[in-house]
Amino acid sequence: MTDATPYDPTTIELKWQALWHARSEHEVRDDLPREQCYYVLEMFPYPSGKLHMGHVRNYTIGDAVARYKRMRGFHVLHPMGWDSFGLPAEQAAIERGAHPRKWTYDNIAYMRTQLKRMGFSYAWSRELATSDPGYAAREQDIFLDLVEKGLVYRKSSLVNWSTGLNTVLANEQVIDGKCWRTGMPVIQKELPQWFVRITKYADELLANTRELPQWPEAVLIQQRNWIGKSEGADIDFAVDGHADIKLTVFTTRPDTVFGVTFLSIAPEHAALERIVPTSHRAAVDAFKAEVRKVSAQDRIGDAAEKKGVFSGALVINPANGEKVPLYLANFVVADYGTGAVMAVPAHDERDYAFARAYGIPVRQVIVADGTDAGPLDEAFTGVGTMIASAQFTGQRSDAAKGAIAAWLEETGKGRRTVTWRLRDWGISRQRYWGNPIPFVYGEHSGVVPLRKQDLPVTLPDDVTFDGVGNPLEKHQAWATTGADGKPLTIRTAHGAEPARRETDTMDTFMESSWYFARYACPDAEKPLDRVRVDHWLPVDLYIGGIEHAVLHLLYARFFQKALCDLGYSTRREPFKRLLCQGMVVMETYYRDGAGGKKIYFAPDEVDVTVDAKGTVLTATSKSDGQPVIVGRVEKMSKSKRNGVDPQQLIDRYGADTARMFALFAAPPEKDLEWDEAGVAGCHRFIKRLWVAVQEQASRLAAVPPFAGHAKDVSGADQAVVRKVHSTIKRATDAMERDFSFNTTIAACMELSNELKPDALSPAVLKLGLTTLVRLLAPMVPHVCHELWEALGGSELTKAGWPSYDEAQIAADDAEYPIQANGKVRGKISLPRTLTGAALEAAVLAHPDVIAVIAGKPVKKLVVVPQKIINLVLG
Repeated sequence: MTDATPYDPTTIELKWQALWHARSEHEVRDDLPREQCYYVLEMFPYPSGKLHMGHVRNYTIGDAVARYKRMRGFHVLHPMGWDSFGLPAEQAAIERGAHPRKWTYDNIAYMRTQLKRMGFSYAWSRELATSDPGYAAREQDIFLDLVEKGLVYRKSSLVNWSTGLNTVLANEQVIDGKCWRTGMPVIQKELPQWFVRITKYADELLANTRELPQWPEAVLIQQRNWIGKSEGADIDFAVDGHADIKLTVFTTRPDTVFGVTFLSIAPEHAALERIVPTSHRAAVDAFKAEVRKVSAQDRIGDAAEKKGVFSGALVINPANGEKVPLYLANFVVADYGTGAVMAVPAHDERDYAFARAYGIPVRQVIVADGTDAGPLDEAFTGVGTMIASAQFTGQRSDAAKGAIAAWLEETGKGRRTVTWRLRDWGISRQRYWGNPIPFVYGEHSGVVPLRKQDLPVTLPDDVTFDGVGNPLEKHQAWATTGADGKPLTIRTAHGAEPARRETDTMDTFMESSWYFARYACPDAEKPLDRVRVDHWLPVDLYIGGIEHAVLHLLYARFFQKALCDLGYSTRREPFKRLLCQGMVVMETYYRDGAGGKKIYFAPDEVDVTVDAKGTVLTATSKSDGQPVIVGRVEKMSKSKRNGVDPQQLIDRYGADTARMFALFAAPPEKDLEWDEAGVAGCHRFIKRLWVAVQEQASRLAAVPPFAGHAKDVSGADQAVVRKVHSTIKRATDAMERDFSFNTTIAACMELSNELKPDALSPAVLKLGLTTLVRLLAPMVPHVCHELWEALGGSELTKAGWPSYDEAQIAADDAEYPIQANGKVRGKISLPRTLTGAALEAAVLAHPDVIAVIAGKPVKKLVVVPQKIINLVLG
């Protein structure tokens, strides 16, 4: 035994990172048999400045999978890139005077360094940033393909308009009807917007959720609900006094049509201009102005107050000819459905509350079984018997749905139809730092797409960021000048017409909807190389948060289908398996400030007391010694100041410790609660492993690991050989089942406790140590590569994942405690193959059992196979 050199994680980690880079060890070819290939991908980050612990956990999971699959013999594609367009870069320009491009690429450079310092095994030759001119140009190319396919259109739509910034805000940027940054009012404004026709794929998007068995059911449920297929009927209500106007409503409850007592209509519905009489115009206009102050998202939320105003108009129920009032309602939005809703207060909770608030009659047309019609204290929404419904009276309401829909269709008053909750994807953003939309405008020609030979449209660098309006719209030279430096024109039959560029840029979800395919062919001249895309897609394992269930993940599924229809691929689903990792969470510390605002403290600003389990009991401020409230355990965030800087973790413990804690503290899909003691514990384990190998390395380096059968050795050697095989089985099962790295690490810790150098032969000790190193290599690669080398090995990845022999896991004999009259009197070993009467006979014939019986009568003998012997003696 020799003394171990001190464990120096920084030196070891930098050494191996340099070697991996020099060998291009993590690059992969595109011409290998697909069954031997594996594509693992984590959702790429926005380059915000530096990594946080959520990044570290996500990317460590992906890297451990990539390394594990390589050890299983797969050729692994494991790329990384940057979702680098977006609003924060413009905010930095406004607040710090940094150009978005410089701010973004400086951040990328720093974060790339951090990723490499973690030892993540990325194919860096395939790195991309969505703001790179090459990527943006190819996306514009795809955009024009979508236009030609009829999947892009332009129409006016309501947007959140900041009166202070003169720009459009996303729903998330509107807080209590005000701009999140300026506090100025936000109104609803109608502007021309670009849309991608995702609804064309609604049926396929829904149907294919049944073909994704390796996706979390929670994600599939969210997508199905978001797509929202509804079967029902369109019903036409004539407007009294306007023979040429009909308001069409969609309902999933045609069985309630005889109970309609009013119609709700969106305040922005185009028909209102002709319908509302002069006598009600002022009230209607005032209501519309009030509604414009609230985003559509907030209006339709469950918590929003339901408000309305009578339009002064009546509509005619086609089922019974009755005239009912038409109300503007804030919870009806023009872009949802038809913009008008038939209201049946007796059988809809929202309609019931609205009717009670505005004195509108409630007419019951369905009664619960065994009850009679009468005043309702609440809406009845269940199935029952039809009443007051003409020829359908007496029918069951569930059966009457189809019958009434058919009757409406036969009589020309409506038609059976299917609607979708899914809406076309609005991609217009009034921003600078995004991909330009490749269209121009001419006074006579209108909206015209650019020719592909005129691509790419690049962003100007000489832009002023004052926080007001769209910088591109104010950049006259860029908007009116072609790539050749000449005035921008549109070619027409009558000559060149002056033109102006579209100044909106694309939603950044566009870029993240196809990047995974570009990784397959990052050097392709065209947007995508179909052969290579089809080789690598679908991604075998995609890793990211469940918060992306109905935006990024749905858009990516749509985009992949559209790419197939454009001829870029034949793989209609982008991701075969989806793993949604849990969040990294930690206690919050705060004091109550003025106006109910919480003042948060960072973890390093407080002293805490903890119980035996490590739960924080109390906290005091280091600065003043006064108590601080220990808040809920919440997701690490800047706003709550409960984050931990990964760089500090690496500097103190090394990347391998950070990786191990990220994988050991919780299963991948569960939240990981930050625990400093847990981090220190992982570091101690790695140091113990380091010492165990270093102390034995010189005498074991030339010793072949034991390769025989457990029954060829005895005692501690046999026990360890069996433990090695059971550990490999447990670790392999955990990795193959659901990548339970915590189970694999726990199994390795148990094995390490059995490796006692003084009790084992060198060959068996070598087997135990090399097995540990191979099993832990995907999780803590740097130290494992170093220890593998110390033990005389070379190219750890090529050594592969160890295999186990089921026959060597179980011992030939089973150990039985002997219990006589309730007391354990010893142990014996018997062959596992013995059962029944043969087992009982062997027990009674065993010398140790005979000694325990000592001539006393055996009143009862119970033998639980491979468990225990129980004797009742007289």
